[in-house]
Amino acid sequence: MKIALVADRFDPLVGGREQWTVGFAAHLLGRGHDVHVVAFGEANHALPIRSHILPHARRMLERARNVASSIATLRADVVHDSGTSWSGHVFHPHTGSRRLSEASLRDAQSGLRRVRSMISPRGWRYRWHLARLEQMQARNARRIVALSHRLCGLLAEHHAVPPERLIVIPNGVDTRRFSPTRLAGLRQPARRMLGLGDGTVFLAAAHNLQLKGVDSAIRALAVLRQEGVDAKLVVAGGVADAFWTGLAAQLGVGDRVQFLGPVTDMAPLFAAADAVVHPTRWDACSLVTIEGLAAGLPVITTAMNGASELITDGRSGFVLPDPEDVPALAASMRQLLDPGRRRCIGIAAREMAVHHDSRDNFRAVEELLLEVAGECRQ
Repeated sequence: MKIALVADRFDPLVGGREQWTVGFAAHLLGRGHDVHVVAFGEANHALPIRSHILPHARRMLERARNVASSIATLRADVVHDSGTSWSGHVFHPHTGSRRLSEASLRDAQSGLRRVRSMISPRGWRYRWHLARLEQMQARNARRIVALSHRLCGLLAEHHAVPPERLIVIPNGVDTRRFSPTRLAGLRQPARRMLGLGDGTVFLAAAHNLQLKGVDSAIRALAVLRQEGVDAKLVVAGGVADAFWTGLAAQLGVGDRVQFLGPVTDMAPLFAAADAVVHPTRWDACSLVTIEGLAAGLPVITTAMNGASELITDGRSGFVLPDPEDVPALAASMRQLLDPGRRRCIGIAAREMAVHHDSRDNFRAVEELLLEVAGECRQ
């Protein structure tokens, strides 16, 4: 079957959505499909796909129109779109709803910054274009994949999507790659390389540090530091500017927080860590959450994360109702200072994660594409 995958960029090193798309393309190739990728750039892969790289376009609606023109000439049996255009038969938004994500980030800002964002002409135009794009995506797709039940409800409520066009397929990860047995041999070399010592190490991973609540993690670490706790926070992903290093220094944990920036291989970091902290303000279904669970690590996250639906609070991790509740976050981190407690939760986390392997996820999405392609032929 001729399948077109639409993405902003076909590159496994850019982010979770891109990483998933490259993995899904590899799965489809292995199943014998003719895979075409329509994107605005590609890198860091060696897959024998047929690439259709479009010229750069800055405005999101212009990008969507350019994709639509390319798709019209491609004549694929079915089109999968992860959020770039309105051309997908199957719309699979890995960010969930960018409008709701933007609103969550705006609500976390100080009062003055929030007001400026609301009245800024540039911000207003951006939100209008985003609303238009998401309206077209919801209207045109035959099926819309929601990464969690919570997101399914939000899409139905805020985007007026009929329930019969929505299907819930949570994210999956390569549970073999992140198995505790495989990671065990990486632990000591990784901790030595990072200079972590013997204290408890919490790992955070985020490209958008503010949206994913890294500031809350730093504040919670400062609470533990005031209690004399020997703990560190390692942050992978986004590049920390003076604001972030200044925040850690101001709170007295400048020597306890390491900002690593972009990381190509997370496995050594999971091996080095004792727990994952992801106090996100918005996440459709965080891959790093499921990777942490697969690695047998306790994960602390929030109810704003679709992947929190996979966690039994207090048994296979911790789910905080409010991403702004730093005392509650510190309390959960405090519980994980006990190695025995971490071990019990980590075992339960791994048991849950094996039911959310990327291979099962890819098969579920492939089956949906085949179903929709059949409908298109009728």
